Amino acid sequence: MTRLDQLGEFGLIDLLTKNVSGNSSVLVGIGDDCAVVQEGKKQHLFTCDAFIENIHFRRAWASPEDIGRKAAAAALSDIAAMGGIARYMLVTLACARDTDVTYLERIYTGLKAGSEEGRVALIGGDTTASCEGIMISVTVIGKALDNPVLRSGARPGDVVAVTGYPGCAALGLHALEQGDGSAPEALLHAHLRPRPKLMEGKFLGNGEVNAMIDLSDGLVQDLGHIAVRSNVSIDIETEKLPFTPEQCAYAEKSGVSALQTALCGGEDYELAFTVPPRQVATLLAEFKLQFHLPVTVIGAVTEGPARVTVDGLPCHHTGYNHFQTAK
Repeated sequence: MTRLDQLGEFGLIDLLTKNVSGNSSVLVGIGDDCAVVQEGKKQHLFTCDAFIENIHFRRAWASPEDIGRKAAAAALSDIAAMGGIARYMLVTLACARDTDVTYLERIYTGLKAGSEEGRVALIGGDTTASCEGIMISVTVIGKALDNPVLRSGARPGDVVAVTGYPGCAALGLHALEQGDGSAPEALLHAHLRPRPKLMEGKFLGNGEVNAMIDLSDGLVQDLGHIAVRSNVSIDIETEKLPFTPEQCAYAEKSGVSALQTALCGGEDYELAFTVPPRQVATLLAEFKLQFHLPVTVIGAVTEGPARVTVDGLPCHHTGYNHFQTAK
């Protein structure tokens, strides 16, 4: 018998979907941030994301408004990673029968705030009972502009860039777990109230970016998906990784590695992408004119084998895996 904690999250996905077949309208199925379906001249994007109590959030430190907003952000971020426009949202809610109704109303206040920020219509969903705890599943339907940006488009010679400051959310989570009330607000905000980079993703999806992904499970692990889908090798140069003063100060105070959280921490919902070197200077300059968000070149794409290295060496830590014990 193979145990689930031996197989892991992505092994399970491969196992369960190996015989799944699509049809001629499915341009991109399982294996990217969104499925892409052709309908006439239009391409639609479909994604869903589950948000489980005590796995993705804890009531002890997250307000119900934060829980709802973050659940929406996680799903919307997949649309951003394809360079698309989010249009519609459906929400399924499961909760115990003795759950405080006011608490649920506040979760939906956060969900609605997230949908409004993403300019998405919340059009329906489902409600059901659970044995314990709260589960929120968010489905988002969007549209692609011209051709969506896929994980499979990276090419040898591309440079690798990332928006924002990966690792902030993981440090914020560490502070919350430790009950550190003096932790920088920017780090707590990064974990509790991440913003999906929808406008930035739409800008990057203008045809110059070859491949893109959002950072939900960690920089190394998520770039690994691009490496596998594109059959390329990606090397991250640690000296190029961006850090805020808050990251450095908290890491020094707490003894947590700022570098390790930048490489392997999850839930930043920043965008990592590859772009041909001849276009990167112009693209980044235009990006900085339009957005108050840093973007940094952190590495390069070379020919396979499909893998991610850090300063030319294998990275023994990757990122979050739902069914494997952290090492």
